[in-house]
Amino acid sequence: LAAAREHSLPIALKVGAVRGANPALREGGDGVEVADLSFVWRLCAAHRDVKFLLTVLSVDNQHELCVLARKFGNLHVYGCWWFCNNPSIIDSVTRMRLEMLGTAFTAQHSDARVLEQVVYKWAHSRAAIAPVLAEAYTRLVRAGWELTEDDVARDVGLLFGGAYEVFMAK
Repeated sequence: LAAAREHSLPIALKVGAVRGANPALREGGDGVEVADLSFVWRLCAAHRDVKFLLTVLSVDNQHELCVLARKFGNLHVYGCWWFCNNPSIIDSVTRMRLEMLGTAFTAQHSDARVLEQVVYKWAHSRAAIAPVLAEAYTRLVRAGWELTEDDVARDVGLLFGGAYEVFMAK
């Protein structure tokens, strides 16, 4: 915390992995758990001058994470990590985040260990996120919003890195 504060660096957390859940599978035996996120609000409240980046592995923790991000300006939600990196989960999580956070989150990030993972992850993430955005824009247009190409470019830019930059500039 002191180093992050001193150097204006965020602390990135990935919560919910269970290492070695099935030891017989060695490196492939990790699992997922619903995490107790109460430590997150305590961290954010006690260290308002430190920025935290957080992604959670359990679908069950996604709603609580969004609520925390709404309550603490020093918390930024990012990505659909590991077991959440499935198109159906990316779809539902992105929908919830858009509804609760607007574009103030990073829809996807790269946690890939090899280049080949980056290529497939970004391709299927974009394919899962695009229809979510299209539906959100359809609702806005039906409500009377005049959507422009600039609106779309701005939002896509925010969701794929720009929101992080805005967060860090605060």
